[in-house]
Amino acid sequence: MKRLLYIFIMVLALAGCATTERIPDGEQLYLGIKSIKYETAQEHAHHNATVHDASASGSAATTSAHSADSNEEPGVIASIADAYEKVQGLISGNLTETADIHQLKEKRRSELTREERKLLAIHEQAEAEALATAKEEIDAALAYEPNGALFGSSMWTTPWKFGLWTYNHYADSPTRFGRWMFRKFGEQPVLISTVAPQTRAKIATNTLHNYGYFRGNVDYSIVESRDPKASRLAYHVTTGPVFHLDSIEYRSFGAKADSLIAASNTKPLLRSGDAFSVVNLNAEQTRIENIMRENGYYYWSPSYTTFQADTIAVPGYVQLRVLPKAGIPDEALTPYVIGDTHITIRDEKGSPLDHHLTSRRGTTYLWSGETMPAKPRLWRSAITHRRGRPFRQSDQAATISKLAALGILSSIDVNYTPHDTTALCDTLDIYINATMGRPYDSSFEVNATLKSSQQLGPGVRYELAKRNAFRGGETVAWDIYGSYEWQLGRRRTDAKGILNSFELGSSAKIEIPRFVFPFVSRRRLRFPSTTKFEIEADWKNRSGFFQMFDFGADITYNWQKGRFKHEWDAIDLDYYKLNNTTPAFDEIVEANPAIYASMRNIFVPSIGYSMIFASHNSATASTTNSSYWLQLTAKEAGNVTDVLHRVCYPKHEAGTPRTIFGSHFAQFVKTTAEVHYTHPFNDRFTLATRAFGGIIVSYGGNDAAPYAEQFYIGGANSIRAFTVRTAGPGGYRTPNAKYAYIDQTGDFKLEANAELRARLVGSLHGAVFLDAGNVWLLKKDPLRPDAELLAANLRRIALGTGLGIRYDLDFLILRFDVGIGLHAPYDTGRRGFYNFERFRDGVAYHFAIGYPF
Repeated sequence: MKRLLYIFIMVLALAGCATTERIPDGEQLYLGIKSIKYETAQEHAHHNATVHDASASGSAATTSAHSADSNEEPGVIASIADAYEKVQGLISGNLTETADIHQLKEKRRSELTREERKLLAIHEQAEAEALATAKEEIDAALAYEPNGALFGSSMWTTPWKFGLWTYNHYADSPTRFGRWMFRKFGEQPVLISTVAPQTRAKIATNTLHNYGYFRGNVDYSIVESRDPKASRLAYHVTTGPVFHLDSIEYRSFGAKADSLIAASNTKPLLRSGDAFSVVNLNAEQTRIENIMRENGYYYWSPSYTTFQADTIAVPGYVQLRVLPKAGIPDEALTPYVIGDTHITIRDEKGSPLDHHLTSRRGTTYLWSGETMPAKPRLWRSAITHRRGRPFRQSDQAATISKLAALGILSSIDVNYTPHDTTALCDTLDIYINATMGRPYDSSFEVNATLKSSQQLGPGVRYELAKRNAFRGGETVAWDIYGSYEWQLGRRRTDAKGILNSFELGSSAKIEIPRFVFPFVSRRRLRFPSTTKFEIEADWKNRSGFFQMFDFGADITYNWQKGRFKHEWDAIDLDYYKLNNTTPAFDEIVEANPAIYASMRNIFVPSIGYSMIFASHNSATASTTNSSYWLQLTAKEAGNVTDVLHRVCYPKHEAGTPRTIFGSHFAQFVKTTAEVHYTHPFNDRFTLATRAFGGIIVSYGGNDAAPYAEQFYIGGANSIRAFTVRTAGPGGYRTPNAKYAYIDQTGDFKLEANAELRARLVGSLHGAVFLDAGNVWLLKKDPLRPDAELLAANLRRIALGTGLGIRYDLDFLILRFDVGIGLHAPYDTGRRGFYNFERFRDGVAYHFAIGYPF
């Protein structure tokens, strides 16, 4: 073992040496970015004065500085830098200082009037927002990973660059092993010339100009290391003053286009006083394009809107004119209506197209084989355009979205072509080319679980689905799953230690890509929608305790309109039957009847609704704009069943519980609200917050809601200082660990979380978090004291903090959090706010996938 360790240390030592022996003459190995320094105009002037004084006194420089205006070095991104010249044309002219603002900045705050302070605050806020957005793009333009980059960082590297050492050591190896090492592990050196710092500085300078820093400039310097053939890069960003928009005038659009722009309910993105930004100019071009295309102008392009900028009339400001481009083609100025629709349907084999059909609505279908692969009704419901009506961009987007949502096509191509070639043509025909996907899908999953209760076992699941089952886009799926577990360690109760617990289940569902509902299913809805019918059965055997059968059926409607997602469980029926209980389980429920009330034989007929709203940028990693996400849910169970029971059995004996199929039926109302708010401070730090509230009220002879519907706290996505179901309700602390996780649930829940997230190195992120919350009971339970929702018990809050690390793999986030308890809601025997008896009692570890919220 010691020999292996010695060899490993020697390999690491060698990997840290001899990394530049194959660097060509005149080249240098790129070691990464040493720094990216940002300076304002005043800081830059002071810096230059200091450097001048140092030079006059004979000090020597240790770095070689280069400007973005020097001779350009070759590089892989040289072509991108051509955009620099285009912006120069826009901002050409003699730019003067923003004298008024600079005079305000040079004054003391106490010398400013209220109006001057307000004006200065507006400018400072605009400058901060502009710089934050520009800084993100500048850092991205300058970033380049060196050999051995640590988590994708441009500044930090591993101390031992094994791939680079392998490249140098085995580049010309005559042995088979050497060639294999070179091929498998060799990493080609990243050279300064490959990074092309001058080109990157030029692109970064262009980015500054794009965001209104017309005097901004980016320089770089090569920082020598002890090895003359290896260097780092240091970038120096001088921002200069940011220019603001003064007057904005729309000209020469013509009467009809001008009225459409004026009547649009979308707000202009160019506002007087905002910092000048080419990004906003591009966004305004897109806004005008959307307005025109929504009103029939199919061929209108963003480039048909141009700008004229005057940066001289008002110092520090840009007077802007928005006007149409000269020489716009006639087709772009023609409003079009929808004509015929032509649909070509190909199979996955590319068979010849030998059948066609023309409907009375002017739709032509062309396909191969005797039977049309998808019924005409499916295409009519997916295409939201109407013949004879104006072309609308929203119809185009909805059509593409609904066709993609069908899930039966492997490729879709939608084109719009003039009906004829005459100059007076104002009709567009739709051409849809679609290729059918594979009819069958199947999946097989295998997993293994190891629970904290020392239960270990595998599980399997198999699903088979047929798409477009009845040629209407329907998906029919069936799956079967099973798992079993052994009890390990001292808790094992059986003599042989064979199979302890198992679960078997199966479900069948059919999903239809439209609403199946009276007076709705055949309508041409302008948004994607689905209807799902599902039945399922599940058999659980918990060896030594009980067996439970679960039968269910539900009808669910899903649809999305804009940023709102909706789900309606129109019918959701579940029946739970408890069988073969053991004396051990009977002892547990006898000690706590609330457990039995939530796990007894019960029928749960329910109706539910869920709505999700997300801001435009909630799904993006924006570093400049805050985002929010809101979910509201409502669910009721048993009310309709109770009314039907009263109608069918009007002489039911008062005071006795009503039953159906020989079992009680649940009656409850449950509502929840959850909101997420994310605020980025800059490109490195982001504050993420979450608030959750929920309540479930049981009635009609039900002392408690079904166990699966109750609330709990703890775990990787809740209060991370506590594991799942180890705190609450209220100040209750279970005296019996044998069923602790069962009775630590409640009817009312409040929870709040805050997390400061930081980008550490490359794709590695860190977080500091604070979690608080608890669950309470709505009804008093003598066996669970201090658990009822009372004003005195609201102070019983579980509070925890902690640290976490996350690694971003682009397609998923790996997360490890360590929760540290600050306050337990129950009596621990220790006085004071921090009331954990031992520090380790308040520590919990969580490994999870994705962010907690």
